[in-house]
Amino acid sequence: MKNYLTELFGTFFLVLIIGINANPLAIGFGLMVLIYLGFHVSGAHYNPIVTLAMLFRKEISLFDSINYIIFQILGATLAGSAVFFLSSVTMEVQPNLSATVYQILGYEVLFTYLYVYAFLTVTSNTKLKNNSFYGLVLGSAFMVGLFSAIQTSGGVFNPATSVGVSLSHLFIGDGVSKYYLWYYLVGPALGGLIATAHYSLISIK
Repeated sequence: MKNYLTELFGTFFLVLIIGINANPLAIGFGLMVLIYLGFHVSGAHYNPIVTLAMLFRKEISLFDSINYIIFQILGATLAGSAVFFLSSVTMEVQPNLSATVYQILGYEVLFTYLYVYAFLTVTSNTKLKNNSFYGLVLGSAFMVGLFSAIQTSGGVFNPATSVGVSLSHLFIGDGVSKYYLWYYLVGPALGGLIATAHYSLISIK
C-alpha cells in the first residue's frame, strides 16, 4: 500500500504545483524533488503513461499498474480541489484555442515521448543502474517540454492531470470539464507508445 500512497502523494503535489504556479521552472524542479522523494518506494511514476510503459516492459505487475493509475488520478483530483480551496480559482486544463488540433496533439505526443523515453533510460537501463542523476534528468525533461509546449498545448503530458482536474470540478460544483480531455488522453498515449517501442528496440539488458 505504501507504493500506492506514494503515487497519490507525488501526483497530488505535482498537480498542485501546476495549478498554483504555472512557471515551468517551478514545475520542473518540483517534479525533480518529488521523484527523489518517491523513487525508492514506488518508482515515482506519477503518470499513467509511465506506468503503462513500465507494465509493457514487465517491470510492474498488472495488478500494481491498475492501482497506480487509480491512486494517480485520485491524487490529481484532490489537487484540483485543493487549488480551488487555496485560491478560489477553478483549475483548468486546456490548450491554446487558436492552435490547430495537429499542433496541440503534436506537442503532447513529442514531449510525452521525450519524457517517457528519458524515464525508461535512466531507470531501466542496466548501464545506468543505481545512478544518482535520474531525478535531475526527469525534472529537466519535463521542464523542457513545458517551456516548449505550454503556449500551444498547455504542456500536460499526463492523463492523470487532465482526468483528475476534470473530476475535481464535480467536487467544486462546476460540472466535469471534458471538452479538451481527449487531447490529453490521445497525445500522451501515442507519445508513450512510441517511446516504449523505441526504447525496447535499442535497449540492452
